[in-house]
Amino acid sequence: MRLLFTLLFVFAFAFSGNAQFLKNVGKKAEKAAERTIERRVERETEKSTDRALDTVVAAPKQKSKKKKKKKSGSNVIGNDED
Repeated sequence: MRLLFTLLFVFAFAFSGNAQFLKNVGKKAEKAAERTIERRVERETEKSTDRALDTVVAAPKQKSKKKKKKKSGSNVIGNDED
């Protein structure tokens, strides 16, 4: 009878220990997955930021295409330009 109680006692703690162990393993796996996702997001963000900066820096400077309006002298009296 004593042996039976001893064995039950040992098994009860063994299963309890396994449950806690598995719970800890589950938490560590969850944290590892979160870290992996965060690193991936950070890497992709860095890539897109670098691309945006590269396009700004590498873009040729464009001249403004503002045309100056020539004054039309056809309405002016005494205009000799033609």
